Amino acid sequence: MDSTYVGLEVFQCQFERFSFEHSWIGDRVGELMLGPRGGGMLEFQHATVFALPEGGAHEVHGDILAWYLAHGGPSGSLGYPLTDEKRTPTGHGRYNVFENGTVGWLPGTGAFLMGSVRTA
Repeated sequence: MDSTYVGLEVFQCQFERFSFEHSWIGDRVGELMLGPRGGGMLEFQHATVFALPEGGAHEVHGDILAWYLAHGGPSGSLGYPLTDEKRTPTGHGRYNVFENGTVGWLPGTGAFLMGSVRTA
């Protein structure tokens, strides 16, 4: 068994668990794609789920997903998501935290980078 196969098995378990716990994302519509740094991503009807081998699958969807992918997705400067999409404290907006920054969304504004991209 090679390391790629083992990696695919790990991702498959992460994605299956995530889709069971978050049924709103719908059915799987794509094939597992391997990403940078050994990560993976899988498209569902209503979200794309991203994961790293060390664990932690997180969904990104809607305008935030479109913005994230247009800016390089996990290969871009933000890296992988660290959270699922969350509501802002006021309840008027949404956001996802990524390894190197946060993307927010507000009605009438759309998706945008909150602050700047963190660098090492």
